Amino acid sequence: MAFALRLDRAMQANLTRIVDRQLRKALAELAIAPSDPRLADHVHQVRKRMKMLRGLLRLMRDAMPADMYRLENAALRDAANALSGSRDAQVCIDTFDTLVPPDVLDDKAQQLAPVREALVAARDRLLAEAGPDTKGDNIAQHLASARSELEAMRERLPGWRLTYKGFKAIAGGLKKVYGQGRKAFAQAYASGDDGDFHEWRKQVKYHWYHVRLLHSLWPAAMRARARELKSLAERLGDEHDLTMLRAELLGLEGIEEGAVVELEWRASRRQLTLRDEARRLGGLLYAESAKAFCRRYRRFWKVARF
Repeated sequence: MAFALRLDRAMQANLTRIVDRQLRKALAELAIAPSDPRLADHVHQVRKRMKMLRGLLRLMRDAMPADMYRLENAALRDAANALSGSRDAQVCIDTFDTLVPPDVLDDKAQQLAPVREALVAARDRLLAEAGPDTKGDNIAQHLASARSELEAMRERLPGWRLTYKGFKAIAGGLKKVYGQGRKAFAQAYASGDDGDFHEWRKQVKYHWYHVRLLHSLWPAAMRARARELKSLAERLGDEHDLTMLRAELLGLEGIEEGAVVELEWRASRRQLTLRDEARRLGGLLYAESAKAFCRRYRRFWKVARF
């Protein structure tokens, strides 16, 4: 796997190779004109790469000088934030289409059509405000800002140095992220708060990246766990998209109350289903304590090294 660490003395070289590969791909994807119809897909892919690399930093955090970790984590965060733009608005439209398929709009859910029209209008206004003919920031500037952050990070990459080797280099990050995911899981279902579910989702994705990076420990087992973590992350991602849609509904104007109530009901019902599915899957994936989980992976590491 391209996004996987080698379990040997060349770990540091392998680490920088993975980071350089992702940065080169991200910079290539950012070399796109703001008017290019592929822009949204490119931006989405770059943001995914930034999250993957932040997951890698979290895994190796204990083996990195603290100032280096803070600098590089902030660079990746700022690059991703510069590209946030109108994606959330498009997510709301896509989520609406999942709840109310286009063929249904022609039939019994016709009253919901104005809601989709309002969501599309809101997205288009956002795009217009971010266009190159407006004052202040625009899409081209956002792309340039992200490129600048990533180019500077790539220039610093040859200077990266790990202070630990072997399993010790990853033990702290592996245990911490898994433990944070386990706590976030419990907190989300204790509170039912949308923000807590979003936090759990973030921790699940970081843990998913860690499992992918450790693919070489036990390829079949790591592949299976990664597959289930991806499934869990997708459920929590869909759940979060519904939260965003429900929030967006509150700001729409000129929409009949009945349509908003109907869509709110559909969204809340789907969220409950997703949360139930995520609870069952999360219960399996986070069954162990963080200490037991890390101890088990340490044994995997020792066996894999022979």
